Amino acid sequence: MMADLGENLLKWYEQVEKTAKLTPTQKAQVTGAGAKAFSSALEQATPVSSENYSGGRSVGHNNTLHGEKAHKTKHLRDSITYKPGFTSDGLFSGDTSVGFEGKYQAMVARFVNNGTAGMSQKEVKNMHFIEKAQNEAKNEMLRAEAEKYKEVMGL
Repeated sequence: MMADLGENLLKWYEQVEKTAKLTPTQKAQVTGAGAKAFSSALEQATPVSSENYSGGRSVGHNNTLHGEKAHKTKHLRDSITYKPGFTSDGLFSGDTSVGFEGKYQAMVARFVNNGTAGMSQKEVKNMHFIEKAQNEAKNEMLRAEAEKYKEVMGL
């Protein structure tokens, strides 16, 4: 009887393991669905400055530094990006990173999120917008990933 129980448990374990393992492509589909939900929440939570970037630079400011190309070309909200299955390093692993286009936008987002010295009340209010978006999107991300997982696994 013990041998039967051991064999049955092993078969059950192998079945669970087979069902739970995803290929990187399948994982990319699942994490991509969660990234879509998170990027939507992040877009809503990201503060927008009053500057006009339609001309590629701020109104009334010269954003070139010693002849270099201007960094201020769009609002942070407009620079949120992700590619299903790819990390921030550009590696295809099935994991999906959500972030901001370019190093400059990522740096600005970090300053806005974490704060700096001598901040105004408006800037203090905007702090931790990334964490707020994560908390707001948690249930939606799980729902989107669960639905995509069921679809990918044929459940």
